Amino acid sequence: MKDMATPDATLDSINVDDLGRMVMALAQEVWVMRDRMAVTEKLLEQKAGIGPADIESYVADAATKAEIERIRDRFAAKVVGAPAAGRERSVEAILQRAGFARSAPV
Repeated sequence: MKDMATPDATLDSINVDDLGRMVMALAQEVWVMRDRMAVTEKLLEQKAGIGPADIESYVADAATKAEIERIRDRFAAKVVGAPAAGRERSVEAILQRAGFARSAPV
């Protein structure tokens, strides 16, 4: 059993800051998705007669599943990469670490 008096090395001050950055990045992403989903569902219901039940019962084809996985991986990289982004402010370094290095200057 772990000695409760021994500090947990994963929760030193740097790690707490990292965790805070990760939570904030996740909260921002979740809010944007929830906001967009609410608007999308409302527009679909009004314009096409497609509602939340249709979305829940949708079965994706292989190409759509691959696209969803790509989006999921980018999302995970952004959330997990949030601590490094707090320490490393270079856009190029952040993109490279997240697996999205730019090939040409913007």
